Amino acid sequence: MKRQSSHMPSRMPLAIALIAASFLSAFLLAVFSHSTSKYWVAAVDLQSGHQISSGDLELKDLDLKSSSTNYLSEELDPLGQVLIQNIFLGEIVSTEKVSSTAVMVASSAVPLSIRSVDLAASIHIGDLVDIYWVIDIQNGELAQEPILILGNVLVLSADGKSANFGTDAAITVSVDQTQVLRLLAATTQGRLVVIRSNA
Repeated sequence: MKRQSSHMPSRMPLAIALIAASFLSAFLLAVFSHSTSKYWVAAVDLQSGHQISSGDLELKDLDLKSSSTNYLSEELDPLGQVLIQNIFLGEIVSTEKVSSTAVMVASSAVPLSIRSVDLAASIHIGDLVDIYWVIDIQNGELAQEPILILGNVLVLSADGKSANFGTDAAITVSVDQTQVLRLLAATTQGRLVVIRSNA
C-alpha cells in the first residue's frame, strides 16, 4: 500500500495563489488597456474669436490613445483662452483650435481686406499682429504719421492666396467689442498696414 504524498497539502496554497495572481494580472491588463482620461468637450457651438468661459466646455472620460496630446486634457485649464477656429457641440477641443496668446478679451471676429503690399509676409492663424492706419499724401497735403489702431490682435484666418497674385488679401482678426468701431472707421479712409507683433 503506497503512502500518500505529504507534499500535496503544502502545494495547494501555492496553486491557489498562482491562479489568483493570473486572474489579477488579466484584470489589471484589461483595465489599463482601456484606461480613459478626462478631456474638454464643447457643451455648445462656439465661434472663432470667442473667449472660453465657464459653461462653454465640459469634461468627459475618453480613450484617445496616441492622439491624446492633440487635445485639451483636464490638467490644461481652457478658461480665458480664445478660439481661433469654430468648435461644435460635442467636439473634443483640439490644442490647435485655441490660443492663450491673446492679450485682450476678444469676442468679435472682424474681416479685413488688406492690400498685399500692406500685409506682412507669412501671417498665419494664431499670430499676433499690430494694425496701423496710414493716410497717403494727396494734392500736396502735409504728411501724417501712421497711427497704431490696435496692437497684439489675434489672427483668426488669413487667406494669402490672393496676395500671391498682387491683389488684396483677406484676413479675419479677433477684436474686443469696444474696439470694433474704431477699427472699421479706419477702413473708410486711407489704408491699413498689418505687421507681426513683437510683443
